[in-house]
This record gives sequence, structure tokens and C-alpha cells, in this order.
Amino acid sequence: MTTIGQGQVAFAGAVEGVVAHADDVQQVFGLMQRPDLDEVILLTESASATAVVPLLAKVRGVICRSGGMTSHLALVSREFGLPCIMGAELEPDEVLEGRRVRLAEDGTIALA
Repeated sequence: MTTIGQGQVAFAGAVEGVVAHADDVQQVFGLMQRPDLDEVILLTESASATAVVPLLAKVRGVICRSGGMTSHLALVSREFGLPCIMGAELEPDEVLEGRRVRLAEDGTIALA
């Protein structure tokens, strides 16, 4: 596996899935139509992205490029028992949409 990023673990759990980006209501509605939503690891920019909350009961994990342990998304992810990495620093040129990744319990993000 190739490591592509690292972040702060808001809720630990090793999980593998396909990355799908969502930051706004339109993207969330699009994802809700996916038959493989239970295979998705959600990638979002904002730690206060309340639009993604309806997806949290259905996805495998969350990667957020901002925020920390007390951010809204971190708190809600913990309530769902959903593996979540906050403040993720990802390789800048890496295109993740549709790629299979693995979230490790130490906050490492790797291509699977």
C-alpha cells in the first residue's frame, strides 16, 4: 500500500472503501443515489459540513481536510461509530475520487 496522507483520528477503526467527495447539498444528493454507498469513504473539505450528516449512517468512513477532535464532523462521526480522520494532509496531486483507500487506526491514509 502507498501512503498518501495522515491526519488526526477522531474515531479509530481500520476500514477500506472507495473515495467520494461531498461538500455541498448537491453532491450529497448525488451520493444518496449510489447503490454502493456502503462502500464509500467520504472526503470533505469542511469540518462543519452539516450537509454530509445524512450520509454518515451509510458510508464506511470519513476523511476531512480540516478540523480536529472537537469539530462538528468529528463529534457526529464518533456518535455514529464511524472511522474518521480529521485535518487530513493529503498528497496535493493525488486524485482520490473513485480510488480505493484504507484508513488506518493511526490516522494513515493509503491507497489500497
